[in-house]
Amino acid sequence: MEQQFAMTEGGLAELINSLEPLAQQTLEVARNHERRRFVELYRRQEAYTQQLLKRLEAGERQSLNAEQRDTLRRVLALRGQIQQQMAGWAEQLKHELQALRQSSKLNRQYKL
Repeated sequence: MEQQFAMTEGGLAELINSLEPLAQQTLEVARNHERRRFVELYRRQEAYTQQLLKRLEAGERQSLNAEQRDTLRRVLALRGQIQQQMAGWAEQLKHELQALRQSSKLNRQYKL
């Protein structure tokens, strides 16, 4: 079960402060192609992000100070890098599947 943060300004700050190191760690494991660990961290990051979005949409964004806003900008930048890494994985997988398909065609065509 994912951590739930208190519905207070302090809880919002704790949530924001938890997101940045989590996003950094998620990006690091993505770059290292640690897919199982990535899935675990990405799920946690998404759960925290959903909590954050609900709170911001509920009007808590006015209580954010400049430092918290800067942290959120960094988290969003990290999130973009994570998505780029995932897109790279998808492209790599696509090429691997194409190579397998071509290999399979060749095997069928030249089967002895």
